Amino acid sequence: MPRCLRVVLLLAFAACAPPQPAVQHLPVPRRAARRSPYRFRVLATTVPNEIRHDLGLREIGQLPGAAGSGLRTQGLTTIRHALATHTRFETASRSLFVKAWFDDVIVAVSISSVIIHIPREYPENSCEYGAVLAHEREHGKLARENAADLAGEIEAEISWARGLPTRKNPMESPDLSAVEDILKASISRITDPIYERYEQDEKREQAALDRPDPYDAVYRKCRNWK
Repeated sequence: MPRCLRVVLLLAFAACAPPQPAVQHLPVPRRAARRSPYRFRVLATTVPNEIRHDLGLREIGQLPGAAGSGLRTQGLTTIRHALATHTRFETASRSLFVKAWFDDVIVAVSISSVIIHIPREYPENSCEYGAVLAHEREHGKLARENAADLAGEIEAEISWARGLPTRKNPMESPDLSAVEDILKASISRITDPIYERYEQDEKREQAALDRPDPYDAVYRKCRNWK
């Protein structure tokens, strides 16, 4: 029976993501950015791989993202992404209008969960266990590289953005309660299209790791596949 190793991506958007244990910062590639009038930071973080060895082949095959069409899932990686935007702004009241501008903006790209499932049919020191783990780690590595690239792209786009409210060029609104939503929306107009493209590219690149041809050599390394 043909076999494959699959990855499923769980993609999430959060206005504010809670801190995760053992968070590691990813190096953000610095692109050609200009000296921006905005005070902002773009961060990229990840958590270590969590390796689970408690489920059998049948159970892993029933998880979201497992192989279909007659293929047998030998390993599965689930990855959760998040994009969080934190904004701080200042206001000044002038007559009937409120003037507002960004004081600080933090955009955080995070990989909040990477779970690698290895079937319990393969003992920890077996050839098959090692082959599955090596392949699934490639999915985690790719996800981290793409998350860092995403942060770099967002940083460059914000640095070149025009029209974001600053102290010298504030926005005006008669409604104080609407100011925060308007300011956050102005950042989302920059980050959301980039994040949507990232989701599509990430799915496509992760799927490319699971194309059948590269696995011929992997399966030849071991003899006791179930």
